[in-house]
Amino acid sequence: MKRKLILKTAFFSFIAFGGLYSFLYLNTVAKSSGDSQMLQFGEKQIMEQIDDLEEKKILPEVFLLEKLIEVGKSLIP
Repeated sequence: MKRKLILKTAFFSFIAFGGLYSFLYLNTVAKSSGDSQMLQFGEKQIMEQIDDLEEKKILPEVFLLEKLIEVGKSLIP
């Protein structure tokens, strides 16, 4: 019984210290100014790519209709 209690306490302590360590590590990484500028630059590039994809996005039915029109145009002289 006492062994189970020790194992539970050790496991909980390990999880708590791991969470605290992760929190502190991420806070120190986020505070560096050079990295934040790089992250903002990367974020801008990603947002531009998402906007480009949204503009080029096409419904499957419209894509099929466009292909049918292209094939029809190539068959008609």
